[in-house]
Amino acid sequence: MKQKKDIYKIKGLNPFYCKNSNLKASSPMETLSNSMTTTQNTKKTFSIIWRPNNYRRQIKVKTKTNSALKNIQTTITHYSYCKHTKMLSIKGYKPNITLQYGKDTLTAIYSQNKIGGVKEHYLIETNDYNYLQQAIDNKKQEIEDKIDKTLLEFSRQFKIKLPLEKPIWKRYEDFIKGEEYIDSIPKEVIIHDTHFKKVYGQGIEFMGNDKAPTVKMKNHLRNSAINNIAPEIAEELEKLSKVIIEPYNIKKLLNKINTIQDVINNKDLILNMDRSQKKKIEMRLFENGR
Repeated sequence: MKQKKDIYKIKGLNPFYCKNSNLKASSPMETLSNSMTTTQNTKKTFSIIWRPNNYRRQIKVKTKTNSALKNIQTTITHYSYCKHTKMLSIKGYKPNITLQYGKDTLTAIYSQNKIGGVKEHYLIETNDYNYLQQAIDNKKQEIEDKIDKTLLEFSRQFKIKLPLEKPIWKRYEDFIKGEEYIDSIPKEVIIHDTHFKKVYGQGIEFMGNDKAPTVKMKNHLRNSAINNIAPEIAEELEKLSKVIIEPYNIKKLLNKINTIQDVINNKDLILNMDRSQKKKIEMRLFENGR
């Protein structure tokens, strides 16, 4: 039978893919074949369309002073300031990054690129579930590093003192579609749940506060993968049990079965026998009158 290599494919404006945990990008469409090969019908392909968005990380800073605010306002012209909340917002301080400088917090917000007015999505296809998880982890880490670098650069540029604490996650949205259960939800259905929402015709968004992104989405994908392969596992276990039982010398086992207690003692073997083998044991007990 023709063999098909595992394919790890990502599509997007800035494509990324993982090989030995390194991120690469070269064209709008990349494919990567790893060293594992398998027959075409022995593995399922995992495929999702994912959009990470509104990833927010925040760090405590020294209480903002009027002089610090004036310094920023004279240096950066593209900002907005709310006198009520004392919040200074700088959209596009870095590509895809908006900064919010509050009284004693500094927050960086990541948003996806737009392609033709639509936010960029990633298509991830692979025959290996671990690759799917790794692709998500790598992109999430790439965004986290970009956010933290921006927070550090801004604080250094304007001499904002940072505490010893590291930035923490404050919010995230992981949009996903292309997975069987999610795509089965009727387009007209609107859902607002604690862990996700569905406000579009297709796809759902996993969301959260004060937690790392992608965790809820990966848990869903893992559970979905388990449900998909459960029938295959059951089938393989059944095959395995037959391989173990069929070569077993039935005559030897019959010689050990004389009473009901013998049946109990050997129940694991007996339960995995086929009907004809079990019938022989029944006849054996009948002959012995026990």
